Amino acid sequence: MLEQMRKHMNWIMWIILILVIVSFLFFGIYPTSDSRGAAATVNDEVVTAGELNRAYRNMYETYRQIFKDQFNDSMAKGLRRQALQDLVQARLLVQEAKRTGLRVTDEEVQAAIMRTPSFMNQGKFDKIAYERYLDYVNVKPSVFEETQREHMLKQKIERIIEEGVDVPEEELRAAYASRNPKARAGDLEKNRESFRQTLLSEKRRSAVDAFAQMLYEKGKVTMNQAEIDSF
Repeated sequence: MLEQMRKHMNWIMWIILILVIVSFLFFGIYPTSDSRGAAATVNDEVVTAGELNRAYRNMYETYRQIFKDQFNDSMAKGLRRQALQDLVQARLLVQEAKRTGLRVTDEEVQAAIMRTPSFMNQGKFDKIAYERYLDYVNVKPSVFEETQREHMLKQKIERIIEEGVDVPEEELRAAYASRNPKARAGDLEKNRESFRQTLLSEKRRSAVDAFAQMLYEKGKVTMNQAEIDSF
């Protein structure tokens, strides 16, 4: 179901992806009372039930807000498994980034936090707003900063993968013709750049997914079906 939605509503899925990334950034790995159980293990690292619950709730709410009255049980059915798959993929990418020697410095983490819109007041970083947020979610600065570090590490390895992706002219023309069978002469030239960016984004996402799948097949990953089915 989710793959079909991605195929036919690509622009909506990119909105969802951005919102889910934001949700994971702020609520991804913070300890809570329901974080003891293992929803999955990824090369001996645990993805907790608490992480899965938060990721699922964030994804569920994102879909519900975007699709509104059209959101139904059929759409919601696969979200919990998808949330766990996303968490596992993120863990695999971070592990590989560390293995290959990629690093995120303390200065990079600090700069990213200071650029976060939620922590800014009149265009400048507001330390009071930052501290209030940490108090609100009951998270120590060190834990929050480590969360940001891992998120940024994942972004670094994704960028490396994406930099190797391109859209040759022949592929661009073939894809446009396939997706626009009624297109007239000159239509591609009018829409070339926007279509190329769309196709490039899709190929980059696919490249990251394929790389993560390779890591999944090489690694040792187990998922707790009981946690997937618990909601």
